[in-house]
Amino acid sequence: MQKVDRSKSKWWELFRFLVCGIAAALSDYLAAQLIVLAMPGVNSIVVTIVSTAIGFVVGVIVNYLISTYWVYQNVDKSVETKSKRFIMWFVILSFIAMALSIGTMLICDVIVVYAMHLDSIVNASIVSLIKENGIKFLIEANFWTYFVSFVLKTLVGLVWNYFTRKKFLYKEPKQS
Repeated sequence: MQKVDRSKSKWWELFRFLVCGIAAALSDYLAAQLIVLAMPGVNSIVVTIVSTAIGFVVGVIVNYLISTYWVYQNVDKSVETKSKRFIMWFVILSFIAMALSIGTMLICDVIVVYAMHLDSIVNASIVSLIKENGIKFLIEANFWTYFVSFVLKTLVGLVWNYFTRKKFLYKEPKQS
């Protein structure tokens, strides 16, 4: 039986990428929620902008570090993953992923509000749902519509990030 080289296996790379994506998404979400908690009484638009921006920055930093040092192990030696240009493109592609994710969330919000006639999920906060309902937040329609929308927007970002990073950033060595 032949041993699989985990550094070159696409399946192991995809697994590492998913772990990285989950860690980055959780970092993004937790940072954003901490900002929401730290800004009580502040205008909701300001809170949304600040918490989203800080969550994004934290998520990108976590994503870059894990991607560079763990996820992509089969990278052409000529790729300078620590150069300013590489990091700039990493951030730009991540920003596009965020825009696609926000667009997905807004489309989900339109469906939730206009087709399902439920409350908007754009400013939904799990923390506020827990405060208002305790453990019963799990049976609230707003929680589940938010949760499904969050999963969809995260998947859109993950797919974009994986394929753009493989194609443009963490290129594999050419086969001879």
